[in-house]
Amino acid sequence: MTLLETQENRSAPISRRGLLTVLPAGAAGCLGCARAAACAQQAQEPLAGHSWAEKADLTWEQVFRFAYQKDLIPLLRVLSERLGREEFLRLLREAGDAVVGKKAAGRPPMVRDLVTFAASMKNMPPIIQHTLEAEIVEQTPEAFEYRVKKCLWAKVFRDESAADIGYVMICYPDYAVARGLNPKLKLIRTKTLMQGDDSCVLRYVMEG
Repeated sequence: MTLLETQENRSAPISRRGLLTVLPAGAAGCLGCARAAACAQQAQEPLAGHSWAEKADLTWEQVFRFAYQKDLIPLLRVLSERLGREEFLRLLREAGDAVVGKKAAGRPPMVRDLVTFAASMKNMPPIIQHTLEAEIVEQTPEAFEYRVKKCLWAKVFRDESAADIGYVMICYPDYAVARGLNPKLKLIRTKTLMQGDDSCVLRYVMEG
């Protein structure tokens, strides 16, 4: 039974730095212009017809590579080198737990049984639907288990040789999220794509 589906897109990622190289070229053109002052004045005028609410013509893989690969992952790798890899991963893990814990603090359990939890997992937001390919393995009142066959997060972080950072940042917080939904909800995960396995296996049970 298919939970989420996505198709791999091989379009080349868009580079923010690549886009910015247009600006120096335009500036150099104005330096040789007899009416440089007029060009500078025109450059200060805002561009019309653009809005943050407009949809970008990008694939989900391009979005992920723009968001993670171009700046964030290199930044995290530099921080890990300066702090020491193990210490950096420990701090990142603790920070993730703290963020999730703060969101769940004082909130009543959002999931009271596995039937409700399974229903919510089938109604994932678009970003999850387009970046994971998964199938349900077991769905009973005692357990809900699914297997992820493709994960765009794993692909992007592994392509950058930063799978350990990706696991701590993207995968590890799943445990805290389960506790935040209900202190009795337990995640049992035996494999992850991020760590080099052939799939992610996530099994949820309700303790007590």
